[in-house]
Amino acid sequence: MAETTAPFELIADRARWGRWGARLSAVAAAQADRAPSWLVVCFAIGIAAFFAWPSDPPPAPVIAAAVIAAVPILWWRRADWRTFAAGAMLSVIAGFGVAQVRTWAVDGPILAREIGPVTATGRVAEVQREPGRVRVVLRDLAIEGLAPDRTPHGVRLSVPASHGAPRVGERIDVLVRLRPPHRPEVPGGFQYQRFLYFERIGATGFTLGRWRAVAPDDTATASVRQSLENLRRDVSDRILAVLPGDRGAVTVALTTGEQSLISERLQEAYRAAGLAHLLSISGVHMSLLAAVVFVLVRRALALFPAVALRFDIKKWAAVAALAATFFYLTISGMSVPAVRAFMMVAVVLCAVLLDRRALSLRSVSWAAFLVLVVFPESLIGPSYQMSFMAVIALIALYEHYTARPRWRDEDGQWTVLRAAGVYLAGLVATDLVAGSITSLFAAFHFNNLPVYSLAGNLLAVPITGAWVMPWVLVALALMPLGLDAWALQLAGAGVQAVNTIAVTVAGWPNAQIHVPPMSVAALVAGAAGLLLMCLWRGPWRWLGAAPVLAAVMQPWLAPKPELIVSEDGGVIAVGDLGGRLSLMPGRGDRFTRSVWLERYGRSSDPWPPPDVACDAVGCVMTRGEASVLLAFDPAAAGEDCGRSDVVIAPGFYVRRCGGSRVFDRADFARGGAHAFRFDGGRLRVITVADAIGQRAWNRTGLNTGGTGRPGGPAP
Repeated sequence: MAETTAPFELIADRARWGRWGARLSAVAAAQADRAPSWLVVCFAIGIAAFFAWPSDPPPAPVIAAAVIAAVPILWWRRADWRTFAAGAMLSVIAGFGVAQVRTWAVDGPILAREIGPVTATGRVAEVQREPGRVRVVLRDLAIEGLAPDRTPHGVRLSVPASHGAPRVGERIDVLVRLRPPHRPEVPGGFQYQRFLYFERIGATGFTLGRWRAVAPDDTATASVRQSLENLRRDVSDRILAVLPGDRGAVTVALTTGEQSLISERLQEAYRAAGLAHLLSISGVHMSLLAAVVFVLVRRALALFPAVALRFDIKKWAAVAALAATFFYLTISGMSVPAVRAFMMVAVVLCAVLLDRRALSLRSVSWAAFLVLVVFPESLIGPSYQMSFMAVIALIALYEHYTARPRWRDEDGQWTVLRAAGVYLAGLVATDLVAGSITSLFAAFHFNNLPVYSLAGNLLAVPITGAWVMPWVLVALALMPLGLDAWALQLAGAGVQAVNTIAVTVAGWPNAQIHVPPMSVAALVAGAAGLLLMCLWRGPWRWLGAAPVLAAVMQPWLAPKPELIVSEDGGVIAVGDLGGRLSLMPGRGDRFTRSVWLERYGRSSDPWPPPDVACDAVGCVMTRGEASVLLAFDPAAAGEDCGRSDVVIAPGFYVRRCGGSRVFDRADFARGGAHAFRFDGGRLRVITVADAIGQRAWNRTGLNTGGTGRPGGPAP
């Protein structure tokens, strides 16, 4: 019987697979115009997988996977769902490989331990002025006592403002104290090591004396770079001479990207009002400048019928806008966000030149792809995530709900009231969509959400786009002639209005909502849901709302750490029932304290909390059935060893401690800051080392091969 029925079962299986194949082919056909966008998403997934990998992967498996994924594409000639599935897999592997190649390309020595005082000689590659100090990046280094193969490609130094700021391109020597880039202050915190690694900076430090110029950099490439940097500084100095104070500092930030001169009070006001994106040169500024130049040039050329009727003045305007944005990029310092924004604007303007639709999901996908190919590490930063997700959402919105603005009434007359209403409606819709979409990423990266960002942006963005940026452009054009003061004063008046709006909105009650830490898994799920809603065609796209809702709820539902101890033990905090922190008083690192409070929030409980008892040599904390000893002195550990379930001694070594579980100086030196949680009497510990893994950018900061403990292994 089995032999008789087997062929029929095989035929049924083939028919079943045929039906599924037909359904998948129909789905693929319906999404065909979205295929390039989904392939870019798969490329980004590969990059994200590389950065999520716990250790540096070897290249051989990646190459083998790419070959295997390419075979189906070469085998199937038809553009059906199988070809798309193979292309998606190949895109994932390509993204993984691009990130791996980029990591190899920027690899360089990283300082293994703190050194100094030593003399460092190098070329000034970057200068960033701040109130009271100057940040200087040195490259082409020679450091006293370090062999060339162990010398970092670059170091970042803090120089007192009283010592003056060197010029970019100069070669200087200075007495310095250097240390390796520090690890995150808390598990899951910002990875400063990784950021500096892709900037090719292997050490940070500060100067111990005045710097001395050795020689200028006289190479042709360096001369061009030095000229651009000197032009940038001259523009900043000219603006500050005409517009003193925060008014001039914000104008400098809008013009040259140097936002470090803005006072901390005003920067905090911009963040609370949801206007922080105006202070860093990014897609907002590039698009505003390109739009202003495009419209002005096109309108000006339209005044000459002989030109407008013979030539395609729209393309001329696009070329002018492209040239203006490129000049803006050069004087902005060519930071990664600025370069990324320029590439995005350039793709849109090139679409105009090629008679393609300027703003479409396909053009945005090309821009996103080009940025990821050049800077794959930008995917894990807030700027890339927020800017591209906002643009994708806006284009998807206007694709689904197309409405041509009616600037004229029924009699064909243009009315200011109607135009203002159309503009206001578009601005409200744009800000609502962009603000709600980017709030997920803002909550993950900054743990704060501005409540009144809609009001702040409705008031500030039109002033910035319609008043400040045009006058800044006029001032830049007149600056070589020395006739720019009046234009800068007009731009400064608009900046002052924006500053007032930021301070006013930030002063409203409950201007910010603190968001507990969001997991990476929640962010990925939320981003996947948003992309599904924006890119998928058909009603199934609304299934993306479920992971978005889950991502929004996760920070409040996830368990919080109940005890956090910094790497050196100088900062200790106990969490309350809501996850907010009660910090132990002391002179611990103020920066670490600020990072912890920004991430978790400050508890209303005074120190010590009700379940913590402290004396001069230590504290005892009781959570449920577990007791924890925080030992500040070896005598405390010796006295209470064996009587506490957990002994935490970050300042010294503990050899034996009865049946207690010990975390001493060796554990903290190896793992960094520790976060403790008691789950039903079971201790759960997460360290910085656990969170960041063994990667190229933190290889000198971790030593997991052994305990590092004198006298043998831990008890």
